[in-house]
Amino acid sequence: MRKMHSSIGQLDRIYLGCTHQHILKQSIMNFAAKLTQTSLLGLMLFASNPTATFALGKSSTPTVSGTQAVGETLQIATSSNPEKLVRDYCARKRQKVENYFETSSYRIYLCYNGANQKYYYGVKKSNGSTIALRARTEEGTGYVATNGAYDYIVTGAELTVYKKGKLVLQQRVIRSL
Repeated sequence: MRKMHSSIGQLDRIYLGCTHQHILKQSIMNFAAKLTQTSLLGLMLFASNPTATFALGKSSTPTVSGTQAVGETLQIATSSNPEKLVRDYCARKRQKVENYFETSSYRIYLCYNGANQKYYYGVKKSNGSTIALRARTEEGTGYVATNGAYDYIVTGAELTVYKKGKLVLQQRVIRSL
């Protein structure tokens, strides 16, 4: 009986250890996200491109997904050459840079392939989750991506997301190339 009790105690310690590691990881990610946002506020001079636009959203169609490391987030926010980091992101997908934008919650890489097809890769800053969707340019609107009932539109000033024509998200662009 004593041996069984000892094993249960070990399981409790292992579980608590895992819980503490998860909490620590979340705390570090939250700190990094806040640090990134604070750093980006100081870089608002980069967000003055009036023709710059992008689109972002969730996809119900086949997408390329993955995560972007928190370290990469900090690298972009503090880099003296963010253009190179953005160029490298598109190059890893064998594409070239069309544009790049950030809001308080998202990082968007707009890339194009050899056939001039535009794609946006939306990276959620809080957890690094990434989606990929086709994008198009609409004169007077910007880059637009449609995914079912959702339309994602971005100008140099803001990101707007509509569901069946109704506004569901609006965020100011805080940085662009």
